[in-house]
Amino acid sequence: MIGNIKNTKSILEKYQLRAKKNFGQNFLVDENILMKIVEAAGPDLETGVLEIGPGIGALTEVLLQNFCKVLAFEIDNNLFSLLEEELKEYKNLKLVNKDFLKVDLEKEFEYFSDCKRVIVVSNLPYYITTQIILRFLEEDYRIEELFFMVQKEVAERLVAEKGTKDYGSLSVLMKYRSDAEILFHVSRNCFLPRPNVDSAVIKLKKRKVDLGIKNENQFLKFIRNIFTQRRKTLVNNLLQTYGFSREKIYELLRDGGINENVRSEALSLEKIAEIYKGIFEAPN
Repeated sequence: MIGNIKNTKSILEKYQLRAKKNFGQNFLVDENILMKIVEAAGPDLETGVLEIGPGIGALTEVLLQNFCKVLAFEIDNNLFSLLEEELKEYKNLKLVNKDFLKVDLEKEFEYFSDCKRVIVVSNLPYYITTQIILRFLEEDYRIEELFFMVQKEVAERLVAEKGTKDYGSLSVLMKYRSDAEILFHVSRNCFLPRPNVDSAVIKLKKRKVDLGIKNENQFLKFIRNIFTQRRKTLVNNLLQTYGFSREKIYELLRDGGINENVRSEALSLEKIAEIYKGIFEAPN
């Protein structure tokens, strides 16, 4: 099994490689955690798995043994060559040496044509965690469940409730597009090299709350904009971003029974949608 400290060191030494900080590489070296991730995802030989950042293949290996197919995206040329060699015995693997954020996923999905469903299971590179999650949630792919290993603080932001310090635009988007839960925590000691933070495995089950929004892209941008300056009030964020008159915004908040000095982190998804519609989609 690749995913232990002895074999990981041996493979890195064999290929004369080191983890690259610019790619956020920290290799998971705990076999128990690898199996917990696979068990959480629900092993199924009719399910395809998409993986981003397979590294040296520790998670990839156990996914290949427990699922129909694995489509893995690795941007690092050296690791891509390593994976081709170390996992060459598996005929249910497709490796793609590209930046996941730039690939045509619709085209790549053709690989899963004989799978009944597709899920995402990844130990995400820390430096692009948010961008990857946003791509899956903001775009419409045939994926219902996603299992990610992320930094613990990112996981807490994803599941945060209004009124807490971790609640922000990402938390609101999660509530709009998914049911998010932290499955378990992972110590920093389970990685090589050892990162400065602990991690957590999260599960996202995609859904969409019907809030009566007409312009989806504009609403998603609105969510991001009202959290631009966390120390500012909602009104000041709106004034800075959209240039509305202060009185117009005050009137809208009063009509909705919302305090004029409210900060965005105190607002639920539903209240945010109500304010958005009052500004952009109210009947003339």
